[in-house]
Amino acid sequence: MSQQEAAYFVPTDNRGLRACLLCGIVHQGKYFKKFGCPNCEELLHLSESSDDVLTDCTSTMFEGTIAMMKPRRSWVAKWQRNDGFVSGLYAVRVQGTLPEDIIDDLSRMGVQYRPRVGSS
Repeated sequence: MSQQEAAYFVPTDNRGLRACLLCGIVHQGKYFKKFGCPNCEELLHLSESSDDVLTDCTSTMFEGTIAMMKPRRSWVAKWQRNDGFVSGLYAVRVQGTLPEDIIDDLSRMGVQYRPRVGSS
């Protein structure tokens, strides 16, 4: 399965689902391990990473999901801050935050990290 094909992921089973702590996209943990995050891979380097990195950068605890088919045209995508991301299934809220060292790395790259625990 390519990253483009996986962007249209629709789960048939909730077991093993994880949400990216940076963008909120939802995939199976094994997908993140193999392909990384389709939005954040160049920032988080999840593919082929250690289980610790996967656990630190994704969460099994999230609320609600939104299917984003045309994020650039969707007001919901804008409200969720997903309008610049690939089409896919996104969590409304994700519990957890990235580790401080990754937040510092993102800051040095000019990326502002805002936890996805609310709608603000």
